[in-house]
Amino acid sequence: MRLIFILYTILMMSCYSVISEYSESEEILDYKFYIDEGWKSFEAVNLSDTLLVDEHGDYYILALEFFNVAIQAIDTEFSSQQFTGPYYQAYNGIGWTQLYYAGQFLNDNQTRDSLRNESILSFQYAIENLNTSSFDQILNQDRCDTYSGLFYTNYYLGLNDTSFFNQSLLYSDSLLAIKPQYSFNHDELDYRNIHYLRGKIYLRKQLYNLAYDEIKIIIEECNPYTDDNEIDLNLLFDCFDQFSNSN
Repeated sequence: MRLIFILYTILMMSCYSVISEYSESEEILDYKFYIDEGWKSFEAVNLSDTLLVDEHGDYYILALEFFNVAIQAIDTEFSSQQFTGPYYQAYNGIGWTQLYYAGQFLNDNQTRDSLRNESILSFQYAIENLNTSSFDQILNQDRCDTYSGLFYTNYYLGLNDTSFFNQSLLYSDSLLAIKPQYSFNHDELDYRNIHYLRGKIYLRKQLYNLAYDEIKIIIEECNPYTDDNEIDLNLLFDCFDQFSNSN
């Protein structure tokens, strides 16, 4: 309740037409404010040790509220412009928050998968805006964060439906082609996590040489080959365990 009160207070002071009872005379702030506040709420869960686990869901809801208000702020700020505003920034935040929020529902498959599917739609909106926008401040990081989000979302959906794995690999191909040393700034994950999960996909596909190609990028001392130049699966699995146990 404390978080909801804080959010309502901020929104009531800063914007109009977000909730019907707000006055239309209230001024909306720059969209960057809402984007920043959305990421702060997201990072409070993932880059801070101060929150209780029971609070995580509230902060994800708070982040979603800020990112959705950012869409309205972009509408207002760019309505008279000759080009489309940077909606991808808001949809990127929404997609990541939906993806992480889904992790709060491990015992509720329907809600969890629904949020993951919504996450894919949000990232696709971001990609569409990135591909059509004339906004001159698009960064490679923005595009890579979207590809990374689509990679992760398709990976998790692929755990129940392996048809999603191919899309996951394609998005990570696009990501790593742009930023081989990619790092996600709002949580402690980077290109090593990408290669690890790509390797896990190849393990599921029983493409063990390709799995080794991925894990050796992040575990240099990994050598699962026997004297007969065959892969020892136990040694290969040990390489993956070595990474997962250290992260």
